[in-house]
Amino acid sequence: MPLTQNPIVEWPTEFQHLLAGIQVAAGEDGKRYGHIDIDIDPETLFLLNDFEARVRHRQVRIRSADSARCLIGEMNALVGLGAAAEPAKHVTRVRISFHDLLDDDCVDRSPHM
Repeated sequence: MPLTQNPIVEWPTEFQHLLAGIQVAAGEDGKRYGHIDIDIDPETLFLLNDFEARVRHRQVRIRSADSARCLIGEMNALVGLGAAAEPAKHVTRVRISFHDLLDDDCVDRSPHM
């Protein structure tokens, strides 16, 4: 791996449930993107913003629930969509999205030190 290329970052397992039902589609240019709109609590919002800041301009590996299929792509900034549908449980609704999604074999090739 060239020194200028950042290793792929795994989507955190504790956030795996947030991507259940992610919608993946292809744009007119053929590039795939994915998004999901979810209600979240303040702590999860903080943790997602922190994760997004750390992986900016890096590829993120998204594993399916059974870990048999993976996609890699860049995470976009979170987009606030207003109030949560269930304000007693969550504070806000956000869109988590990724662009330039590619199929991946789920194999970590980064050197471990």
